[in-house]
Amino acid sequence: MANTPLRGTGVRYAPTPLHPTARGNIRTNFKSFHEVATVVVGGQHPPDSLARGQGQTTYKIHKDLLTAESPFFSAALNGAFAEGLDQTVHLPEEKPEIFEWFLWWLYTGSLTTPTSTNCNVEPRHHRQRAMDAMTGFPGQGLPQHVTHTDGDLRNSAGSPKYFLLLDLYALSDKLMTTTLCNHIVDTIARLSESTNSVPTPSDTWILYDTIRDNAPMRKLILDLFAYKKTDKLLESHKDEWHPRFLRELVVKLKRPGLESLDRHSLAPWRPISWQKTKACETCREILTPNISCEKCEICERAFCCGCAGAGRTPGLGGDVGACKPWLKGMCSRYHEHAPGEDAMQRC
Repeated sequence: MANTPLRGTGVRYAPTPLHPTARGNIRTNFKSFHEVATVVVGGQHPPDSLARGQGQTTYKIHKDLLTAESPFFSAALNGAFAEGLDQTVHLPEEKPEIFEWFLWWLYTGSLTTPTSTNCNVEPRHHRQRAMDAMTGFPGQGLPQHVTHTDGDLRNSAGSPKYFLLLDLYALSDKLMTTTLCNHIVDTIARLSESTNSVPTPSDTWILYDTIRDNAPMRKLILDLFAYKKTDKLLESHKDEWHPRFLRELVVKLKRPGLESLDRHSLAPWRPISWQKTKACETCREILTPNISCEKCEICERAFCCGCAGAGRTPGLGGDVGACKPWLKGMCSRYHEHAPGEDAMQRC
């Protein structure tokens, strides 16, 4: 990281492939950037175990950077408890290799790292053009750095390491770094769309055993499975899916919610004849010519005014069309923000 500027040093950056996190409102003017805190990660063993202390990794980190990004570290290091007195925080349940990804993001604002493998695979340009067409905003089909290389976020075959990102999300959620959580959500959505892949059964166990129930990450993963062609994968994969994941996915398919309608780019439409008309996607009634209704400008699915106005949507039932919730917008559906944060300053 020698050539990577420190976050929080007062320098403004425009988003770039190496620095995708916008720095429009950086918490700067650190008066004591020389202060260092100690974080001890790993080494959890039973109290009577002879292995106590083994497997631990100690990190020296700029305190101001930690406390500016993480309310968890701010409370621990600035309080009157033991952690604040000796400026040392212990995270015995966490994995050092995952914490180092957190540190990389903390100092660079990115999850892109150099890699020794040949898996620097960029998303295909036609995929980006398709996302541009769906959103109407060039380069913003999925937010941030769509064309940068992913380094160690992919394995040697170019497949996304969803397990790594889910482990990092669980850690970030515990540390209350919502900016990183949102960045991970964006990264998983982008990788899934660019590689046409979804997490594996083992990933669903991480999702449901280590991440809180109301985390937006669960909503995203369920949407990925619901709006992609995943039926054969779910049926034939030799590994076992988490039972709660399967149950919630069935509910999602039967009752997809308002995002099933919001994902469309609806515009007023009147069929000019019976030959040119369509059936409403929800109620299946044939739309009467010259009567106002609504049609998606992307996938051309039509809805009668009654269903569109009431927000009624059909069950998905194999709906793998072009309109996806994550392509319509990430922030409102999958991001979290601090209480009272100005909506104009959000993603």
